[in-house]
Amino acid sequence: MKSTSPRDSAGSFELKGGTGPITTMCSCGEFLEIYKVDKTFRVKTPESIDPQETNPNAPWVASPVSDVGSSNPIVARVFLQGHEILKAAAFDGELDKDAITKQLHSCKETLLACERMAETVGGHIDRIVADITERGISRDNHGRGLNPFPQVPNLDTDCGTFLVQANRAIKLICELPQLFIGLDRTDSNFDHLAKRLGPVVGEDSPLVQFVRGNAPVVRYLIDLRNFHEHPKDVKTVIQNFHVIPSGEIQAPTWQLVGTGDQEPRPVKDEMHAAIVFLLQVAEAMLIHLVMHRISRQFPFVVEEIPDENVDPKVSIKYRLTIDITKLKMAP
Repeated sequence: MKSTSPRDSAGSFELKGGTGPITTMCSCGEFLEIYKVDKTFRVKTPESIDPQETNPNAPWVASPVSDVGSSNPIVARVFLQGHEILKAAAFDGELDKDAITKQLHSCKETLLACERMAETVGGHIDRIVADITERGISRDNHGRGLNPFPQVPNLDTDCGTFLVQANRAIKLICELPQLFIGLDRTDSNFDHLAKRLGPVVGEDSPLVQFVRGNAPVVRYLIDLRNFHEHPKDVKTVIQNFHVIPSGEIQAPTWQLVGTGDQEPRPVKDEMHAAIVFLLQVAEAMLIHLVMHRISRQFPFVVEEIPDENVDPKVSIKYRLTIDITKLKMAP
């Protein structure tokens, strides 16, 4: 018999950092993610580190990778919730659940990058607003000038980074249908995706109606990114703190200039709204796709958890279950 290598022996390790015990965990192929309420750890086994088994002492590796955990809505509702729905579902035909899980993980990571950038920009804006409220702004030129006038550092670059990550999240969401439905290619926006899905699943299907209904907001976010990086007749204009004609101080805004009718919109609020929107679109896209492919042998339904019953430690909002009132019992 082959002798057991140290790498094959049982082991244990302590996850340092975060609050409280482990709340849940999820396999993502080459690694395992383990969550506390406010911390994410990534664990790699000797097999994933050294798949050719060249090193009998290949270690286990546990790394803290994020300062948010299972209580974070993005983590819970984009990734953990989706993983639980996939586990609970029975499908007709072959479906690569591991590939879908990896896609949801990538979407989760991208939205967390958006969230971090939004917190950075929003934090700067809040501090400047608080400072202006408490102390006002220094004046010179016999009181007629505002100097130094406060500015958010690296605002244009940080907004650009946010929009790139938001656009990447949209692309990842658009790629989900290809993992459920036999499409001839993937798309990177909802307008094209709706046209591709219509002939395959039906123009009036809930999935196509969902994609069409959310296409305008998706298009707006894509345009903000495209015309920031490639300004032409239309361009994304980002303004830092500035004084408007009335003499009031305006917090940072962005807008599409050249479209004819769009007013400047507050950067902080729009970043937050975009994250909430993309979170909800990601979870809804998965639910629509699951229900499109779900086995009809069982009366599967999606249950919405009331806000007061959402577990703050693992804050999922929807679960897949079976409507027992519709089960046909054997005589």
